[in-house]
Amino acid sequence: MVYYSMKEYKLDGFEKSKRKDKMYNALLRQRGTNKIVKVPFGHNKMQNFHDKTGLNAYPKLIHGDPVRRRLYKARHKSYLKVGFYSPSYFSFYYLW
Repeated sequence: MVYYSMKEYKLDGFEKSKRKDKMYNALLRQRGTNKIVKVPFGHNKMQNFHDKTGLNAYPKLIHGDPVRRRLYKARHKSYLKVGFYSPSYFSFYYLW
């Protein structure tokens, strides 16, 4: 999995992904060079708890079940690294 340091990159926003089977791209701007990096995350056929990206492109996939949310977070918290962005980070905090 690819990790992007929060010290080197700033979150600019989100866009709907054109990549097969992905919901969104997180747009990260590299500090200093202003280069944009697109980080695809979220499977577009799988349900999620909510959508905090502001785009809400997949409203039919929001289930709102707190038990499923708790179980997902328990399973996936080990993929997170403090101080780093990753596809897991964006799914964890913006979709679940």
